[in-house]
Amino acid sequence: MFWALLAMICWGLGPIFAKLGLVKSDPFSALLARTLGVFVVLVLWGAATAGLGNLKTFDARTWALLIAEGLAASVIGHFAYFKALQAGKVSSVAPIVASYPVLALLLAALLLGEKITLMRGIGAGLIVLGVFLVQRF
Repeated sequence: MFWALLAMICWGLGPIFAKLGLVKSDPFSALLARTLGVFVVLVLWGAATAGLGNLKTFDARTWALLIAEGLAASVIGHFAYFKALQAGKVSSVAPIVASYPVLALLLAALLLGEKITLMRGIGAGLIVLGVFLVQRF
């Protein structure tokens, strides 16, 4: 539970930092600065914990899939997110972006053969309803 709460706090603070950082920056430069900062921290963390050695064990497919995830989520997704934050209100943009689990649920069913249970379907519906209510009111 600690890690889930920590993630929630960090992901709640993230849009605020991004919106403030975009005041004097364009989305590309902001994304580049963010990525460079993350890269430096990850390299230092990996060096301190010997985690960098694990990269040697990845096969070509693993590299390709993880790079594709990074391009989709970190590059294109965050660029679009930064553009949206720059143009709109955090209170409007964040709920839409945070509804990504609905798409992940549908794609997991279509591409990975995962089952959408009744409760998962209801949960996805509640996410959509929540985004609608936040946007509307």
